[in-house]
This record gives sequence, C-alpha cells and structure tokens, in this order.
Amino acid sequence: MKKCLKLSVIGNIASGKTTLSRHLSARYQIPVTHIDSIQFLPHLKMRPYKDTIEILKQIQNQPQWIIDGYGPLDILQERLNLSDKILFLDFTLAHHLWWLTRRQISSLWNPRAELPHPCLELTFAHTKKLYKTLWAAHRQMRPELMRILKRLGSKVVYIQNKTDLNFIIQNGIDSL
Repeated sequence: MKKCLKLSVIGNIASGKTTLSRHLSARYQIPVTHIDSIQFLPHLKMRPYKDTIEILKQIQNQPQWIIDGYGPLDILQERLNLSDKILFLDFTLAHHLWWLTRRQISSLWNPRAELPHPCLELTFAHTKKLYKTLWAAHRQMRPELMRILKRLGSKVVYIQNKTDLNFIIQNGIDSL
C-alpha cells in the first residue's frame, strides 16, 4: 500500500520549488498545489485573503499533498506542523536574483503554467514587485523561518545548492 505523504516545498522566489514539486508529484503520484495558482486570479489580481486561506485549509486536510510555496503566513505554521517533510530551498540571494531574472525573461515565451491564464508577468511593475519581495523575504522572513524550522527538527530538509536539488529530483525523499 502506498504511504500517504504531506510535503511542503518552501523557499524564496525563483528557487526551483515548482520544478521540485512537479518531480516529486510524478514520482510519488501525489497531487501538487502551487500557492501561486491559488493566490492569483487572471491578470495577476490577488484572490481575497479569506478565500485563499479557506482553499489552502481544504487542501491541507487531504490525506496527501505537495504544497509549493508559502501562502498566507498565518496558516504556514499549521501546514509545516502537518507536513511529513519540509523541503526548504535556501539558496543565496544572488542565486535567486539570477533565476528570477531568467524566469522573467523566459515568461515572454513560456508563461508559467501554475498561474491562471492570462497573467503577463513581464511588466515593469510586476518585475519590480518581485525583486522587492525577493529582497524582503530574504532579509526579513528568512531569519524567522529559520527559527521555526529549527524547532521542527529532522523533518526539515535544507536544500542549499543545485547539487542538493538535483539529488532530490533524481532520488526522491526516500533516502533523506
């Protein structure tokens, strides 16, 4: 019988969360939920906050899931507590900046599938917001998140470079 898994994949913008989540979803045959697909409506409008929380709580109450992203912080702790494993993609700020720049440029030709259609990401206003969010998350949110993750102990997997990321993509989480 297949074990039910609850996996949280978290990290700053453009860290590879979606790529990792898709690989794990295919490997373990577990549905993946991308926070961006819940929080954003067409044209990058934000879904009402209480609706986002309601949807996420319904998903978190399922017997198995992979959730890619943070979502509203007031229910993040609950999701982390429910998780069997937390995969934290914790790359350098320079790495995130490079991957975000690359992702923004490629969105001209390949819009992200996890966003509702239509969502044009390559606008000056949206790109500026992403870079500001990236910086704020690294400087302000990351230290608090590190304290939370430390309390969660061995269920946290720290992915700090591309070698770590590729290892998990190729081998799954069974050996962790």
